[in-house]
Amino acid sequence: MHFDPQTLQIFVAAVVGGTLLLQVILLVVILFFVRKAAIAVREDINEIRDSITPLVSDTRELLASVGPKIESTASDMAVITQALREQTTSVQSTVLEISDRARHQAGRVDFMVTTVLDKADRAGAMVNDTVAKPLRQLTGILAGVKAVVETLREPQPPQAKRPVDRTHGDSGMFV
Repeated sequence: MHFDPQTLQIFVAAVVGGTLLLQVILLVVILFFVRKAAIAVREDINEIRDSITPLVSDTRELLASVGPKIESTASDMAVITQALREQTTSVQSTVLEISDRARHQAGRVDFMVTTVLDKADRAGAMVNDTVAKPLRQLTGILAGVKAVVETLREPQPPQAKRPVDRTHGDSGMFV
């Protein structure tokens, strides 16, 4: 089989034409499905838009109504924070002042107690010296009087005379 070039050209042209026709049919089918998908997507988007639009609208209204309240609350919180700072500073200075006063009063009380105890110690020592010394002297005098009285009250035993041994002399008395 031998084909002449003209027949071969017609055959190639027919195959190319058939492929082009097949491509056109395929593109039309694709166009049809894409259009159908676009319509479905558009409907879905419209449904979503219809459901979201009231939500967005409600959110805007909520933000519009709550926005001033939030700003007012933030402003109030700033005022409260500032007032708390001032009160904290005031309380801190008051606590420091009270602490200083308490420390000062504690020092005064310590000084007064120390002074009272020192004076009581000195008074005790003075009373001890003033009373104890004469009391010891009086006790000594009374002991002496008692010894004299007891000596005078006792009967005197008769004393026998001993012979004086003069051999020893004063040698037995050693001090």
